[in-house]
Amino acid sequence: PTQPYPVAMAASGLPVAILWSTIACFLFGVQNYAIAYTNSLPGDDFCRTVGLLWFFTGVCGLGALARHPLHRIFFSEAEAKPGLAESLIAPEAGTVTLLSKTATLGGGLAIGMAQLFMKLSFGADPDAEGPLASVICADVILVSVLCHFVYHEYLNAAQWGSVALVFAGLITMAGVFDGGGGTSVSPVAFSLAFAAMISFGASIFSVRVAAVGGIAASSGFIARTLILGAFSVPLLIAARWDSSSVLGILIPSSCGFMQAAGVYSINEALSAGPYTSISIAIFGSNSLVVLLLAAIVEGHVPALSALVGMALTASGCVIISLAAPPEAPPEDEGLEEMSSSLPRKGGNRYSTGGFGAA
Repeated sequence: PTQPYPVAMAASGLPVAILWSTIACFLFGVQNYAIAYTNSLPGDDFCRTVGLLWFFTGVCGLGALARHPLHRIFFSEAEAKPGLAESLIAPEAGTVTLLSKTATLGGGLAIGMAQLFMKLSFGADPDAEGPLASVICADVILVSVLCHFVYHEYLNAAQWGSVALVFAGLITMAGVFDGGGGTSVSPVAFSLAFAAMISFGASIFSVRVAAVGGIAASSGFIARTLILGAFSVPLLIAARWDSSSVLGILIPSSCGFMQAAGVYSINEALSAGPYTSISIAIFGSNSLVVLLLAAIVEGHVPALSALVGMALTASGCVIISLAAPPEAPPEDEGLEEMSSSLPRKGGNRYSTGGFGAA
């Protein structure tokens, strides 16, 4: 017998969500490792590497702006999709507030700071790139706790348990239990990775603030990428170009495009159906890609305590996503596709108008 619509959609959409989430996990993992790899290149210049990353991220934003029919930076979901049934759109989706614009631009700068801290962190302890990436990926925990208190999106018992698990992983990687033997992650590298995690968390939380303020996900993406592109200019002017190599230019430039492709993959995964928790759990595990690439390409193997801490942190990030309340399936086949990325009446989910380490 033919399956009812929601069941049939769930059966067909899950492989698509898993596929795009896996692609996003790979892209963000490769990007994070590539940023770390630039530290080992002869003649690497910090301003040049970060400037190129931000510049080509901005190029992607210019492309998105040129392709969008409204041809402006800030617009609401109602303006982006005027044909959508009014009953599906939350009241805030029709207007754009000053706070949401400020939060969006601030979120773009926070992303840039996170990438800056991430590069410095990987350079401070190259052998611990995988564990450091798992620290950075713990931003989902920070955002979940903030939303619990600010937007009353309450965590359940299992999710609070995952917060404790991540906390235990961070303490283990910080070397509290290694007896001072120097087998943990470098304190400097850990501090920088923690700063990157805070910055990425702030950028993701700004997406939530912007969504409440009415900014469309595509508008947020354009604004964040463009502000990074603008701030790349002084870095590129200050950069040293006499020591640049082909790889030193090609790798950070490619990272900007990989970042945009990763965000596109996340959007595709989340629009495949009610699989937000599974998708976040998959693409949020990109620290494993960093760990494998660092071990295979450069032979960087972390200490045992760092690996244990990484396992605890990554497990906590997966659990907090999988333990989220299930999403309701779409009620109308004709409305499912165009309503998948909008803020709904009766609750909100993570938006992907932002980008980062995921």
